[in-house]
Amino acid sequence: MALSQTKSRYTYRQLSQLSKYSVDTPLRAIAHIDLDAFYNANTAMVVVVHKEKTKRQRSTSAGMKLSVQAQCEVKRLGLDEGEPLAVQQWQSLIAVNYPAREFGVSRHSTAADALKICPNLKLVHVATWQEGDTHWAYRENPNIASCKSCLDPYRNESKKIVSIFRAACPRVEKASIDESFLDLSVMIHERLLARYPSLVLPSHNDHAENLPLPPQDVELGWGGSHLLELDEEWDSVVDWDDVGMAIAAEIVNEIRGMVKEKMGYTCSAGVAQNRMLAKLGSGYKKPNQQTIIRTGAIQRFLNSLKFTKIRNLGGKFGAQISDSFNTEQLVDLLDIPLEKLQSKLDDGAATWVYNVIRGIDRSEVNPRTQIKSMLSAKSFRPTINTSGQAHRWLLILVSDISSRLEEEGVMEGKRRPKTIAMSHKPSGGGGKTRSVPIPLGRPLTKDVLMALAEGLLKGAESEEKAYPCMGLSLQVTGFEERELGNMGIAGFLVKGEQARMANKERVESQQEEDRVAKRRKVDGGIGRFFRKELEDLDADNFDAFESEELQEQDRDMMEIEATMGGASRNEVLGDGSLSAGLSDLPGHHTYTCSRCSAEVPAQDQEEHEDWHFAKSLADEDRAAAREAATAAAAAAAAASSPALGNSKKGSRPKKGGGKGPKKGTGMEKGQRKLAFGS
Repeated sequence: MALSQTKSRYTYRQLSQLSKYSVDTPLRAIAHIDLDAFYNANTAMVVVVHKEKTKRQRSTSAGMKLSVQAQCEVKRLGLDEGEPLAVQQWQSLIAVNYPAREFGVSRHSTAADALKICPNLKLVHVATWQEGDTHWAYRENPNIASCKSCLDPYRNESKKIVSIFRAACPRVEKASIDESFLDLSVMIHERLLARYPSLVLPSHNDHAENLPLPPQDVELGWGGSHLLELDEEWDSVVDWDDVGMAIAAEIVNEIRGMVKEKMGYTCSAGVAQNRMLAKLGSGYKKPNQQTIIRTGAIQRFLNSLKFTKIRNLGGKFGAQISDSFNTEQLVDLLDIPLEKLQSKLDDGAATWVYNVIRGIDRSEVNPRTQIKSMLSAKSFRPTINTSGQAHRWLLILVSDISSRLEEEGVMEGKRRPKTIAMSHKPSGGGGKTRSVPIPLGRPLTKDVLMALAEGLLKGAESEEKAYPCMGLSLQVTGFEERELGNMGIAGFLVKGEQARMANKERVESQQEEDRVAKRRKVDGGIGRFFRKELEDLDADNFDAFESEELQEQDRDMMEIEATMGGASRNEVLGDGSLSAGLSDLPGHHTYTCSRCSAEVPAQDQEEHEDWHFAKSLADEDRAAAREAATAAAAAAAAASSPALGNSKKGSRPKKGGGKGPKKGTGMEKGQRKLAFGS
């Protein structure tokens, strides 16, 4: 790449775009930070295509972690970092730390086999909820028939770590329980201007002008990062993308140090121009290292990979591409023109693949990512057979969700789910998901959730052959922000300048949301394919797609969903109606309106009151319009009839009131004098 000896390949506009988190500037830098030895259950199913049939075999997806680790438990137990440890869930291992891996222990080992390989292995079972209890606890040998796995300890630690990320960086997106994306663009922009005054825009204000080159003797401190080799044809002249990446490396190294100092955890990180590359980089060198993918190293790095290592290309979609073009090597796809890709794939998917294998990813880091649903479930081995057993398990599911809602601030009124749903899976087949709106007229407490859940269970038990039951799940969905003390739309109405400013903020916020949604739609046209694929994914290959939203739900639900038929995670909830006896459900009450005496469901109280308020505003508007029309008519009449109000003293209409025009009034037939001041 040729480059002037005095000018950078980058412009003042591209530098300025850093301060706006623009995805268009080639100077942007995204970090993906992944907790080492934390918690992640990314087991995938890869599809092996044969000439006559397709079979699935369990393996580790190329783009995922080789094993799950247990840094949380090492810290909790105060163990030496060099002591081999594995975390088990029943007889399976879901986490293996690095010292244990050196003995050959892996997540595919059973607990018994792992002890044979490594007699000094420390085995720790995940925390569990136990039938009849209202809080989780650590137990040495929990019984699968009476206990349910609990991930709260990992969630709690994850929140503390993310809070460190957010204190250090203004734009952070939590991608899962142990990984986050950080957009470092604004921080890099600030440090560049502070360190290099020559980057200030000249007085002639030409944003299209190329920047001056950075000093060629500048020392780039990479913070101990691993640097990938540059493409052979890449110019060796140091430019601002190199300087920016070096600053990004400094920042990430500082943040990783904070996590280690404050929490005792080590992290691995990847830093690159975009999210896709940053995620690949974080897994390149582990543990406790960071990898920098500079602009000039992108294609060389990608060419060394199978395309199945790239996120969203490790599952069925990747297998489809591999089958269509008879290769898994990314470099082989570079020679395939876009038109040929489109002949085999959906146009949106083809465009996405064409871009991503060239390192192009315009997706944004979204700091507003929040939980949209919470799921708690249990598969029963052996099955449960009575309503009493189901009720005791329902209490555990409610307690599980209630404790997580409390952590999210729901009990304080900050956020609130709109719907609660229950899935009931009889052993004889069938079963369905029932849902009901959560009433808005009272605080959302554990007792309220339990009453609603009991009503849903009653609906399930009204069906024939409800028992034996092989699985129950409870889910709350439709989270929305709520202001404390919210009394309906009246509380949002303000006047004057305050109203204009509030409306401006709402418009700008909506425009930003629309822009993000449009960006995701354009960049993620492939999403339509993934949504279709997710509908029929079984539990084992679900994480091949690494859905950011759904990974935040219980990872241990993969095993549960396999038992329950794989429906609960992707099942579309109903419209809030129940098939039997909604009015009989606990917690389903009516509200009598004091204005119109109408009886409405309790959950519709706020909406009903809003309707009254809106109606009163409309009535006032209509009244004001009538008054304005009356005043306008009076003014018009006064202007066109000079005699109005100036008739001679004593001049009156004749008695008997003829039908013709009245003398001295200027009134026409059918008109009447307006009564001013009435």
